[in-house]
Amino acid sequence: MDQGVAGGSWPGSSFFSRNPRAWLAAIVDSSDDAIVGKTLDSIVRSWNAGAIRIFQYEPSEIIGRSVLELIPPELHHEEIDILDRLSRGQRIDHFETVRVRRDGTRVDVSLSVSPIRDGAGRIVGAAKIARDVTEQKRLRESECDLANQLQDLATELEQQVDQGQSLQQELEEANEGLLRSLAEAERLRKDAESARSEAEQASSAKSRFLATMSHELRTPLNAIAGYVDLLDMGLRGPITVEQRDDLTRIKRSQQTLLRLIDDVLDLSKLESGRVELDLEEVRLDELLAALETFVAPKVGEKQLIYSLDACGGDIMVTIDRRRVEQILLNLLSNAVKFTSRGEVRVVCRSDDDYVRIQVRDTGDGIRPELLEAIFEPFVQGDKALTRRTQGTGLGLSISRQLGRAMGGDVIVESTLGKGSTFTLLVPRHFRDG
Repeated sequence: MDQGVAGGSWPGSSFFSRNPRAWLAAIVDSSDDAIVGKTLDSIVRSWNAGAIRIFQYEPSEIIGRSVLELIPPELHHEEIDILDRLSRGQRIDHFETVRVRRDGTRVDVSLSVSPIRDGAGRIVGAAKIARDVTEQKRLRESECDLANQLQDLATELEQQVDQGQSLQQELEEANEGLLRSLAEAERLRKDAESARSEAEQASSAKSRFLATMSHELRTPLNAIAGYVDLLDMGLRGPITVEQRDDLTRIKRSQQTLLRLIDDVLDLSKLESGRVELDLEEVRLDELLAALETFVAPKVGEKQLIYSLDACGGDIMVTIDRRRVEQILLNLLSNAVKFTSRGEVRVVCRSDDDYVRIQVRDTGDGIRPELLEAIFEPFVQGDKALTRRTQGTGLGLSISRQLGRAMGGDVIVESTLGKGSTFTLLVPRHFRDG
């Protein structure tokens, strides 16, 4: 240990012991805080090194000038309040405010102001200590911001926890709903399988029934046709003209019943997907030319005009010949049946992909709301027409389904009172599957 210092004999000690004011001045000057003396009219009288560092004024630049130069204009009222309190002998401790440096920048300070008294105890000035609290204020603000952020994070976390709990509850409810839905779906699947099995069994039973009934009905109908032919040939004795007309009606009815049986069987096969196609390359114009033979008697009977506008060019198509003839004969029979006067015309057109065979007539036409309904089984275009024409209402349904089975379609356009156009659309090179 330095005994000189401990014994009070450090360098300069005798000087300060003889000059206590110098000692006090040295303490003031060495302070990091700004220590400023001023009069009651705010004139600066003393200025230490701390004040130089904080406010950037040299003593010669500020002593004798008003302390208001250190105060922002909008805070001048603070000086008035400070002087008022000093005049009443009050101290101001740790008053945080803002002051202005020589270069115009602002600094956050904490002020402590004490009154200065003369020997008679009168207040003649004030001693002001200003501490630069910019960093402390920044730290406090940072702490405050951090505290606010932590509070916000805590609040957000609480909200997320609440949301998580709500989401978990929703997930649990959704899971329960999903399990119920899966159970319901499984039940529906089993019901559907059961219904499909029953439908397949019913379809199979229907097919067997129709096949059996077809055989059972064809046998007596063929017998009827045979006996009619025997009677018509006179093998059972001579017959009158009236009897021959009756025999003709009987045979026509027998043929109608046979067509009905064939239509029902075809419809059953189409609905069950069991229809088989015998595809072959066919010269289309030859097929179309042969159709007239089948409808010529009815066309002549009704004095209609029949015409064919062939495809030409030796057009070849891959089709089931018998099924295409079946479709076209059905369309032609309907056209003749529902046309009282005028013409029935067959028009063929083709491109690289499709052939369009149209059957046009000048008959009564079809109401717009029935254009799709006529393709339903057992439906005809007009009840009045049904009463005065023979038909089962299966022909168009079968024709459309056969057309679609060959990769094409049967469509219709019609104007009421002006006639109809049915179009068979088939691909030129159909490949099954």
